[in-house]
Amino acid sequence: MQSPVGTLSGKDLSTCLRTVRPVLEHYATQRFGDAAVATGWHHFGRYGQSAIAHEKPCYEAAFSAWWLFSWLPEDQGAGDEKFTSPAPDHAFAADYLKLHRATLTPLVQRVIERALKSPYSFYIVNAVEAGNRLQLQEIYTQKRVTVEAGATADYSVGDVLFSAVLSVDGVSVLLGCMPKILGPRAQLRIETHREKWRSEVGSAIDQRLLYLHDTELRRYYFLLLSQQQQATLH
Repeated sequence: MQSPVGTLSGKDLSTCLRTVRPVLEHYATQRFGDAAVATGWHHFGRYGQSAIAHEKPCYEAAFSAWWLFSWLPEDQGAGDEKFTSPAPDHAFAADYLKLHRATLTPLVQRVIERALKSPYSFYIVNAVEAGNRLQLQEIYTQKRVTVEAGATADYSVGDVLFSAVLSVDGVSVLLGCMPKILGPRAQLRIETHREKWRSEVGSAIDQRLLYLHDTELRRYYFLLLSQQQQATLH
């Protein structure tokens, strides 16, 4: 899991994520109880209940990443069952890092720290390169990034992904990418929304705004997905 400075690869980063996520999941469940999982699903999928109900296993990886690194836990909204410990005022992964930093390798520390600062947004695929690399452009901030993906055959130029992007030591990978890809029509709608949003805030959109609008952006993803699915039926 540990790589020498300057030699980190996308495979190293993905392997580190795959290794640390079950540890974080176990920690969160053991400390806060099964209610933390149920409540997390409630908040994650409240605007995509129909889509998730039909294909919940497809969304489990995306949910896990969001639940660990992005969600500010709320001990309400999923029935009468409560967390076994009071909900923290930060993400579960941040809680774990605070308690266990001294036992973690430098790479694991950096991965968790960067994942906690990686907001979700919409990315357009500008190019699919050899060597499992995707050239992406974030639609709201218009920043470009090259990610090392596991299977570029699943993506095509023009695809719109809803995901976080984890970048560590100059290497980037997708983090918690939603399983359903959006098409070019979604890109046009998002670009229109971007200009409206810019005019409302009076400035360019930055990562801070993406963080603050996590719920609204996820709701917009499920809205666009529903519109796309309805269009294919006609």
